Amino acid sequence: MDAQRALLDELMGTARNLTDEQKKKYKEVHWDDKEVCGCYMVRFCPHDLFVNTKSDLGACPRIHDQKLKESFEKSPRHDAHVPKFEADLAKFCEKLVTDLDRKVKRGRDRLEQEVEATPPLVPNEKPEHLSVLEEKIKKLLEQIETLGEAGKIDEAEALMRMVDMLNAEKATLSQQSATDKVILPQEKKMALCEICGSFLVANDAAERTQTHVTGKQHIGYGMIRDFLSEFKAAKEKAREEEKLAREKEAEERRKQHEKDLRIRVRESDVGRRERSRERDRHGDRNYERERSSRVGGASHKHDYHRNGRESNRVRYHNRSGARSRSRSPSRHGYRRSRSPV
Repeated sequence: MDAQRALLDELMGTARNLTDEQKKKYKEVHWDDKEVCGCYMVRFCPHDLFVNTKSDLGACPRIHDQKLKESFEKSPRHDAHVPKFEADLAKFCEKLVTDLDRKVKRGRDRLEQEVEATPPLVPNEKPEHLSVLEEKIKKLLEQIETLGEAGKIDEAEALMRMVDMLNAEKATLSQQSATDKVILPQEKKMALCEICGSFLVANDAAERTQTHVTGKQHIGYGMIRDFLSEFKAAKEKAREEEKLAREKEAEERRKQHEKDLRIRVRESDVGRRERSRERDRHGDRNYERERSSRVGGASHKHDYHRNGRESNRVRYHNRSGARSRSRSPSRHGYRRSRSPV
């Protein structure tokens, strides 16, 4: 019937039997709605594991729908919602396991107390009583023998009757020792299942042990513990990978920083050499300029002095010639007399 109903829901929808008025108020449920059980979507719901057992959690208050679960698995948002659903399931399972571990601890303490409270066995005292009787009979027989040798027949007979009584008691005790066995208490030794917290009979029959192992409670808590171990391992792995990624990123930043530093140092050295060469070039040009100015100045000064000397010489000669001409008689109207030939 359930299979047919599911088939009809798949073909005609879950609102196939509603009236038009009801369909107006009907809201189609999606897998990401709050009413849907996320634990059931991603793995399993603990409410489904312990039905009709001592650990029954009752019905889940949220929706379990295989069709919605298939829709969730096909959704492009599946991977984005899995961590959240798994975290919710892990939180639920952690609470169940914590409560169970408390129960296991109480059961373990109870077993330890029962072992400590077991009274010690009382040993059988009958063999010791028999040895005492035998010792008394032996002493009486020695006394009877002594009295017989002394001729005290009446006293010897009285002791003999006492020996007969002791022998009868001895026979009775011997018979009880042969028939009575010390019955040890055959209490069943209990053990505790560490998975589900159930009490078991130690060294029980294989069939009963197998029945417990395949029971809902044992399988359910086994699934919960396995999921928690897997979830914690995955979380630890993700944390380790994140740590390695941070270390790798830090190492890459360090290498990039060193590379940038080497580039800056190299550029600084190149710039320093360029500036040094530029200074050298400027220094050479300044030196040539200064040298040229020094050489030009000296030449100009030399020319100046030479020209000055020459001009002075010219002026001197001019003045000398002028003086000579001014002193010439012809120039003053006098004629030099020629000597007669």
